[in-house]
Amino acid sequence: MTTSSLRPDPIELGHEWRRIVEEEYEQVESIREWRDEDHYEPVAHHFAADPYREDDEIVNRLKSFAGPETTWLDIGAGGGRNAFPLALVSRQVIAVEPSAGMRGVLANQAEEHGITNVAVHDYHWPDGADQLSADISLNAHVGYDIRNINEFIDGLERASRSLCITLLMDRSPSGGFVRLWEQVHGFKRQQLPAMREFLHLLLARGVSPEVELYPRKHREWAEGDLIRSARQRLWLVEGSEKDGKLQQLLAEERAAGVNDYQQPTMIALIRWTPSE
Repeated sequence: MTTSSLRPDPIELGHEWRRIVEEEYEQVESIREWRDEDHYEPVAHHFAADPYREDDEIVNRLKSFAGPETTWLDIGAGGGRNAFPLALVSRQVIAVEPSAGMRGVLANQAEEHGITNVAVHDYHWPDGADQLSADISLNAHVGYDIRNINEFIDGLERASRSLCITLLMDRSPSGGFVRLWEQVHGFKRQQLPAMREFLHLLLARGVSPEVELYPRKHREWAEGDLIRSARQRLWLVEGSEKDGKLQQLLAEERAAGVNDYQQPTMIALIRWTPSE
C-alpha cells in the first residue's frame, strides 16, 4: 500500500527530519569561521533567570501542572530557566544537561538561591531514558537539531509517567537572518525543523497533542546587539571579509527602516499523554 501524504509514515518523517538537520549541519561546517568545544559555554550565562519571577507567562503555565508531590524531568535544562521555578512548587526536578557550561550555571543558580531539589545529570538524550523517570517530562527548545527525533520522543514517553511537554518556536532560534545568510554566504539557508514539523510528526505517530501558542516577546534591537546576533547566526568572526559585508548590509537595511530579521514570533506549548 502506498503511503498517503494525508497519512504519513512517522518513520519516513523521522528520516526527513534527520536529512534536514544533517544538511543544516553540513552548511554550517562549510562556512563557519569560529568553533567552541562547548557551543553554549560563551552564552550560558544568558540562560539563567530569577526563579521567583512572576511575569513569565509560560513558566506560570508550566507551574499550573505541578503539585507539591510532582516530579519533573527537564531535558536540556540549560541554565535552569524552567527547572528552578518548577522546583519551588514541586517535589523534585531532574535536570538533564549535556553542556558543561550550562551545568555550571545550574550549579551557581542552585547555590545562589538555595534550591536543593534539582538533581543534575550529564546525558545526551535519549541516553538516560531507561535510568530516569518522572511524572512530567519537559523539553524546552531542544528538538530543533536532534537527528534521531523519533528515538528522542520514544525516550520522552518511556521516562514520563503522566505527561510530556515540549516548548518549540515557530522558527528555529538559530535560523534568523536567513535573508542576510543568503547574501553573505551565497546559497540558500537550510532551516531546521521547528513547531510545525514537530506537530506533524506527533500526529503521524498517532498522538493527539494539545497546543497553546504564546507570542515571543523581542526587545528592540540595539545596533551592537543586532550585529553580534547576526554574526553569531552566520558563524562569522568580527573583522573577517564576510563580517564586513554583513555589517554593510545591516547598515543599509537599518537606513531603509528594515526591522524584520526573520526571528521566531511565537512559542508553542505542546503537551500529550505518553503512549503505554
